[in-house]
Amino acid sequence: MSTYRRKRWAATASDPFSPLFLASYTSFSVTEFNQRAQRNVVQKEELLQRLAGALANKKSVHMPQDAATSIPSAVLVIIHYHHGGVPHVFLTKRSAGLKSHGSEISFPGGRHAEGDATLLETALRETQEEVGIVFSPKDIAGSLQVVRTMTSNHYIVPFVTVQDMLPRYRVSAHEVEEVLDAPLIETLETMEPDTEHFHLSKNAYRFTYRGNVIWGATARIMIQLHSALIRPS
Repeated sequence: MSTYRRKRWAATASDPFSPLFLASYTSFSVTEFNQRAQRNVVQKEELLQRLAGALANKKSVHMPQDAATSIPSAVLVIIHYHHGGVPHVFLTKRSAGLKSHGSEISFPGGRHAEGDATLLETALRETQEEVGIVFSPKDIAGSLQVVRTMTSNHYIVPFVTVQDMLPRYRVSAHEVEEVLDAPLIETLETMEPDTEHFHLSKNAYRFTYRGNVIWGATARIMIQLHSALIRPS
């Protein structure tokens, strides 16, 4: 039986996505994890262990060199256990009337505003504005790698929170058409090449949930979750 040995990482000051080994391990069975994942039942501690290597320090975000001329944005990936042992991920369908990315599936979030001290503040503020859920910095486990939109000049920092319960939400109809509370493992397992958008990127992939196609920057965030939670280590 193979065993995954989790390393704790700390970001360097110059490159938060470059891992620095801190020599602390937690061991658990990859086979057992995958068996649980096949049933969509993955306990919170197991999930956090698998995510640990993919998450960078939430206080220090590394932006690519070409991001200086782009629009900085941030989203919040909300993973929760409101439905027992089956982790779910909170997604939204953007309102059709929005000027940018209307009707697309996304995580709560948006553009950095002048009053936001950090991109984490952007993600928290936008989440509250869009779906009425209030989180604080202490709720954030870390951030995934920055992704870029395919059709607009945005760089997006995805911050991650893992909650026992999903707080009561209240959507802003102007921004959100529908909430998609999707089973995480089941949705990640739908990953397939996004041939429809190969003209934008040959490395495009997509996910689906109840007939909704998740593509673009949201899919590239989901790919990082897929790499941490689905692919054997």
